[in-house]
Amino acid sequence: MDLNFEECEAFEDLDFSIGVYCGKVESLHDALKEVPLETDWLCLKTYHKVTLEEGAFSLFTRLRSLYIAGNMELLPGAFSGLPQLSILWIGKQDESNNITFHEDALYGLNSLQELKIFGVNLSEFSTLMFEPLHLLENLVLEQSGINNLSEVTTSLKSFKHLHKLSIIGSINLEFKQTDCLTTQYFANHGGSLRFVDFNISYLDLSQTKFSTVEDNSLCNFPHLQVFHLEKSGFEMEDFFKSGIKTIKTISFPRNGVTVLDICKLASHFKTEELLLGDNGVHRVVTSTGSCKHVTKLDLSFNYLTKITVNQRFPNLLELDLASNEMLNLNICANESVPVMKLVYLNVSFNYLLSLHKGQFACLKDLKVLSLENNKINHIQDLAFDGLEKLQVLNLQYNSLFVIGEYTLENLFVLTHLNLYGNMIQSIDGEAFKHLFSLVSLELTYNIATDFYWWQNIQESVMYLSLKADILQLSAEEVGDFPFLETFSVDSTNTVTSCSKFTGIKELHLKNLLLFKCDEDWGSPFRNYTNLKKLYYTGNREDFSDPTLSNTLKYVPQLNFLYLQDTDKMVKYGQLNAYEMFCGLSHLKFLHLKNSGIDYWDFKDLFNDLHELEFLLVENQNIQVINETVFETMPNLKYIYFLQTTFPCSCKFTGMLSWVESSESVSIIDFSNQECLINNLKNNFVDFLHTSCLTNLDMIMFLLTFFGTLLFMVISLFYETILWYIVYAVYTVKCWLNRRNHNRRRDHYEYDVFVSYSVQNELWVVEQLLPSLEVNGPPFFKVCIHNRDFEVGRDILENIVDSIYNSRWTVCVVSHHYLQSNWCSLEMRMATYRLLSESKDSLILVFLDKINKEELQYYHRLIKLLDKKTHLEWPDDKNGQELFWARLREVIAKSGRDATMAYGS
Repeated sequence: MDLNFEECEAFEDLDFSIGVYCGKVESLHDALKEVPLETDWLCLKTYHKVTLEEGAFSLFTRLRSLYIAGNMELLPGAFSGLPQLSILWIGKQDESNNITFHEDALYGLNSLQELKIFGVNLSEFSTLMFEPLHLLENLVLEQSGINNLSEVTTSLKSFKHLHKLSIIGSINLEFKQTDCLTTQYFANHGGSLRFVDFNISYLDLSQTKFSTVEDNSLCNFPHLQVFHLEKSGFEMEDFFKSGIKTIKTISFPRNGVTVLDICKLASHFKTEELLLGDNGVHRVVTSTGSCKHVTKLDLSFNYLTKITVNQRFPNLLELDLASNEMLNLNICANESVPVMKLVYLNVSFNYLLSLHKGQFACLKDLKVLSLENNKINHIQDLAFDGLEKLQVLNLQYNSLFVIGEYTLENLFVLTHLNLYGNMIQSIDGEAFKHLFSLVSLELTYNIATDFYWWQNIQESVMYLSLKADILQLSAEEVGDFPFLETFSVDSTNTVTSCSKFTGIKELHLKNLLLFKCDEDWGSPFRNYTNLKKLYYTGNREDFSDPTLSNTLKYVPQLNFLYLQDTDKMVKYGQLNAYEMFCGLSHLKFLHLKNSGIDYWDFKDLFNDLHELEFLLVENQNIQVINETVFETMPNLKYIYFLQTTFPCSCKFTGMLSWVESSESVSIIDFSNQECLINNLKNNFVDFLHTSCLTNLDMIMFLLTFFGTLLFMVISLFYETILWYIVYAVYTVKCWLNRRNHNRRRDHYEYDVFVSYSVQNELWVVEQLLPSLEVNGPPFFKVCIHNRDFEVGRDILENIVDSIYNSRWTVCVVSHHYLQSNWCSLEMRMATYRLLSESKDSLILVFLDKINKEELQYYHRLIKLLDKKTHLEWPDDKNGQELFWARLREVIAKSGRDATMAYGS
């Protein structure tokens, strides 16, 4: 992949396995929570002041490269706990930032090899903080306000491994004799003076404005491997007396020098490599001095129309003349020109029109020849004669029409041939007959048939890239290419592929109208049994290609899949997105770019992607995501929505909850994802929190609050209201049952319902029932539970129904009665009926002598005793006769009018 953050400048050129960029960091702690622990490359930019405390990054033990820019305070040991950190860049984003370095801020960086501090004046920190960096090899101070080199060099004595020093972007740097540091030592009975050699081999003074370069001012850098001066605007001669004796590589780009006396420069410093590109050079002077030491010369991106290098550069190995204005290349002008040692020649992006026979005859050792992006329309036979060691020939993006039988003659060791971007109409069948070593071929041509030339390369080619209108890759015509591993096809028409490319591991398909096999056994993918990587880019003009329709199942070993511009195929039903990934059980990386798969509401969409680790979604308009689609991918580690838009809709709240709760999957940069409302961009996460989750949170809060309040009320008033509720429920049930029988309101089934404890059942059966039901008239109809309750019916329903269907309820109160839950329930029900109907329907009969102290836990009974008189069962016979007479008299009265006016 080639993904760039484009926010961390040259830091992004460093190698990494897992790179993380965090922009606009407000809280370092919060930002680092989103960073995977396996990260080895981390770039942070802060917009608010951030304090880096001791061990701030200690969780990231694999971190090798760290970039921090912005407003910050570095406490002692801020970078401790990073055993593998080898590169650290620290600096300001702009002048408004402030960076505070505390003493020992760099303590613990025992493995650090490169330190870059940018935008911070040297006066704002002490170079003593560099002392713990014992393995430091490269120190870069950019825009540090350095005026004299000695401000830095005085602190370099203790760095035994330091060999690269860069002072970049200083406005007014002066090199004075006082910058030349010396040491006094005695030997042979006398003292002498010695210049300090810091062992610096790479010195970079780019983008620096020099006001003064005094003699011997750079005496501490006598022997340099590389001297880099970019955009410095000075003459190289200024350094002839600076104390530098030898420079192996002079890199001098973008300095605006129109005329270069390169041999004088090379001779003075015994230079081997001159990198003088992008200087606006019109003319090169080689008459002064000697270029005999020069092995590499880079004059690219200048205005040269010609150059003579054959005699003045006897040891030249590499010559770069790319991006000049050359019409002819006359390096080997005639047969008398001596053989050169050149192994690399780049003349790309010039104006060459043709190549003639023997043009490169003097370059017997040449291995790489780049002629791409010229105007070459004709190559004479044997033009490359003499290039017996040539391995790489780049001719892409010229105007070639014909490849003749002898165009590529004698290129016996050629391994890479690039003819891409030409308009080749004819290829001779014997054009490649001598390319026995060809490994890579890139070709654009307009040939419908004529495949004879294939036979000469099929036994060697491992990388093949073709661009053509029509391709017929049949097994008979093309062969099997047993060693082919990477195959790239770009065609705006039909590609028929029936060759058995069983060895191919990487396949690129671009702009295809149709990719098919005419044989009966169907999909061409049946031939690619070892395919590991597939890059597919649809045709934007015509979307009828059914190549991917239920065909990827034939490449079960696929572990990398890139799909681009398949949106129209999905939209118009040419491609079934829900079947596309079936069978890809080994896929680890999936990149969808403008794929048209915008509705992720089907749980089995990625059902077979059990080993998928990275899902990249680019340039999409996602309409729906059901978080369950990710449940089928147990190994998923990273999801990246790049340039992807969502509608601002609350239907994504489930996905957000999954994103915020998932511990195994990192959703890269999801907090900065955008959504659209009426084509206006909004922060997606902020919208979901403020417009969706806020209402849900309020509802949940209210439900929780009132639920808790109700629970507290019920707990506090359990004894008061619970039985009201129970009674109300069962009263409604009984009322509904009675309504079905159309009873009158004053009609009762029983005269008396008796509530008693089972321990008092003998008294009820032998005393109460005969006195009320047998002795008469009048004769009363009595309801007791063990005789009259309906079998199989709920007990509470029987109780409530019996009370409601009886004119009177008689509670036979005893010690056992007070201890019985059922009796207590029956008395409660009778009491609530009395209160709800506002009529007297309750008679209390006390069998035992019970004082009020014993009734203190039965406050409702005490309240009834305070309001109503009651009957007590006497021990003597006369009293018992009076008891029954009084009870019968009360029952005989109307339940609506009767009152108990009898004393106890």
